[in-house]
Amino acid sequence: MAVKNKRILITGATSGIGREAAIALAKQGAHVIIHGRDAAKAAAVKQEIGVIAPDAAVDVLLADLLKKSDVLALAEAFNSRFDSLDVLINNAGGVMNTRREETEDGWEKTIALNVLAPFMLSALLYPKLQRQPDARIINTASMAHYTARPDLNDLMYEQRYHALRAYGDAKLFVILMGREFASRQRNNPQDNQVIMNAFHPGMVATNFAGQSDSLYHLFFRFFRPLLTSPKKGADTMVYLATDEKKANNFNGAYFVKRKRAKIYIPKRNAELTGALWAAWERYTGIPFL
Repeated sequence: MAVKNKRILITGATSGIGREAAIALAKQGAHVIIHGRDAAKAAAVKQEIGVIAPDAAVDVLLADLLKKSDVLALAEAFNSRFDSLDVLINNAGGVMNTRREETEDGWEKTIALNVLAPFMLSALLYPKLQRQPDARIINTASMAHYTARPDLNDLMYEQRYHALRAYGDAKLFVILMGREFASRQRNNPQDNQVIMNAFHPGMVATNFAGQSDSLYHLFFRFFRPLLTSPKKGADTMVYLATDEKKANNFNGAYFVKRKRAKIYIPKRNAELTGALWAAWERYTGIPFL
């Protein structure tokens, strides 16, 4: 879809691929809403966009997506300021430390940031998305989902935790979220159907895992010169937000380098999408579709 004057909210937009996508979409005339945790960083990106695309409309929303209260406040702020939304890009995410940590809500941090925050934002902003034709939700996933070994009886890793496994599981969960979302929309047809797809940005040279003491931190530190640039990493994200044909033909799909890709699901977990959705509703207390 042509994004000129379209309203697009991007989480995790103060650095990395989120920042690059915000710049690219603003240059195309979109009204970009930048989310970040740090007010100074968000202001700097807004100022940068103002120089590159002086006619673009840019707003900022601040929130720590590890906190349910902040996610609710972000959604409330958006809903009070804006009457509709064309594209929600759930980009914020990350790998946690080798020792399991919980949020103030009692959620394991990997799941809280990478899964529950996108689920809540998608649910809370869904009515505003429904007001627009061809509205989209785009979730940043990863090929790390190939390493997923989810256990429905231990979704918060209280029994067994490993940082890399939790991240792989989380990225599978966010892909399957789109699959279940598409299925529920088909079963409950409504006007202005919303599309939810996920994508893998590649191995990108960003500050990803910069605060983690996991092996991901060492990998991204030592192999940074060989990794993809943030601009290239944002390409499929921008493509899914702007494509008028191909991306609009799929719902619940997973993309790599602008092409639909196969999702790896362990055989024993082939039917877990509905159970996961119910779990996210239970943890967050937010019903969705």
